[in-house]
Formats: sequence, C-alpha cells, structure tokens
Amino acid sequence: MRPITAASLGLLLIQPLSAEPELKGSAGELAAYLATVPRTVSVTGESELKVQADRAVIGLKVTTENKSLQDALRNNQEIRTKMANLLKDRGLSPDRIQGSRFSSTPKYGLFGEKAKSYRVENILKITVHDDKEFQATAHLVDAFAEVQYQGIDFEHSDKQAWKIKALAQALANSAERAKLYEDRLQVRLVPKGFAEAEAMSQGAPPSLPQQLESKSLLGRSPKAPTPIPGRNDFASVAEESGSLFGELYFSARVSVDYAVEPK
Repeated sequence: MRPITAASLGLLLIQPLSAEPELKGSAGELAAYLATVPRTVSVTGESELKVQADRAVIGLKVTTENKSLQDALRNNQEIRTKMANLLKDRGLSPDRIQGSRFSSTPKYGLFGEKAKSYRVENILKITVHDDKEFQATAHLVDAFAEVQYQGIDFEHSDKQAWKIKALAQALANSAERAKLYEDRLQVRLVPKGFAEAEAMSQGAPPSLPQQLESKSLLGRSPKAPTPIPGRNDFASVAEESGSLFGELYFSARVSVDYAVEPK
C-alpha cells in the first residue's frame, strides 16, 4: 500500500504546477511578446436633447347606445359629424380627424337570445398644432355627453432631424472621452468598431389627467378617480404652464471600440 500512496501524493503535487502557463525568455523578449497582445477599450458616448412639442394628438371616444343597432350607429355618426363641423368652424380641417378604433357590443337580458340594446364606440384621433386648437378640441368633451377624453400624445414634426442631432452629439461625446484618455494615459486610440443604440424620443410629459391632477386639482385624495377634463380644466393648465404643449426628450447612446497603441 505504501508505493501506491507515494505515487498518489506525487500526482497531487504535480497537477497544480502544470495548471499555470510558463513564460520563459529575457525581459526584452517578454516585452516584445506583450506588445503583440491586442488591447482594446470601449468608450461610450451619450446625449439628451429637450425640445418643445409642436403638435399633439388627442384621443376622444364617442359612445352611443340604442335598442336598435342601426340607430346606435346613426347616432354615433351624427355626433361625429357635429364634432367635425364645430372643429371646422374653429379652423381644424376634417383631415385632422382620424378614426382610430370602432366597436359595437350587444347587450343581452337575463333571458332570451336577442340583444336588448347595442353599444357603439368610435375613438377619434384629433391633431392640434397650437393652444387655440387644443382648447377647441377640449370644448367637445363639454359639448357632448357622449364624448369622453381618452389620452394625448405629444409629437414633433421634425422628429427625425432631432434623432440625428442627438446621435451626432453622442458621437461627439464619445470622441471627447477618447481624447481625454489619450491625453491622460499617453496612448493612442484607433477606432476599430462601434455599436449604436437607436436614437429615440423618450420622457414625454405625463398625460393630461396627471397634469390636471398636479396643477389644477391640488388637494384631491390620491385614491380619488381621475376626472374627465373639460374646457375649463384645459384652460387652467394653460394659465399655469404657459402652454398646453409639453416637452419631448431625444436621446442617443453609442459605444466605440478602440485599439490601444503607444504614442
């Protein structure tokens, strides 16, 4: 048994030593070898631009209900026509009003297969360009009991140009950081590759009910339901903020890979 034990102990001693690579040669030879090992660094550039929105898309839902499906549909169409006429009188052309979604739902009684009434819903998207048109659209919520406010999206007509500008600033930011590393570390950085996160708009202002809650409805209980905004509520926000149009944020992020070389 002793020869076997000694052989096992010898193997245990040899294995850790053979796990590490052995480098041999003079100091000059080692320096030459290390100089051939590729060294890279990734430098990130970021940017964020803030711009005032120049248009907004307001969602309004038109809901009608009647025992007859045909009458429910006709009533819905009549209300939408009246809405379009009111907006036209205030300078908004019909092409600014787009149908977004339509649905019709039958309601049944406890007994019987025939529906006792029909509920028809149409969601309209109305594009406004200034506060005056904003107020005109808000008036529809007060003017028709069948119209409910759905939400709002702020946009910019030259969104693509702002995306490109944000990307250019992110690249410039990356180049500035690379130059700082070169100066401080006394190296030369040579671009070898890059990756881009798509420039995008983000951080749009909160929806109108949230603005109303924070500006014109202070003191409400946090658990209280959000009210449907009316014309006076829209006006209150305009007076306090100066404009109903919010701000958009365009951001970009790039990562540039550099090879590190001695100066």
